[in-house]
Amino acid sequence: MVPRPKTDERPSRVHKRSPRYVREAKALGLRLRRIREAQEWTLEQTAERCDLDLKHLQKIESGALNVTLVTLVRLSAGLRQPIAVLFGGMTPKSKG
Repeated sequence: MVPRPKTDERPSRVHKRSPRYVREAKALGLRLRRIREAQEWTLEQTAERCDLDLKHLQKIESGALNVTLVTLVRLSAGLRQPIAVLFGGMTPKSKG
């Protein structure tokens, strides 16, 4: 049987502190904020449309939260944008 690694050695803990993760999380949050503001939605309106808690959305936009695939799908659907837009792979669809 393989022993479990100590908490400090778990890849997820190391990954969360990596400069690349921090940079990508902040970039995602900034893209979300820009899309939301382009649609002239408040955080509250966006959270409701994306079926997310307001505090959860605030943490995502600030880059302080590790986002799951389920959350990305909710954001994509609620913002009416292809999921690729959230990763910067496409230009956001215009308001309307």
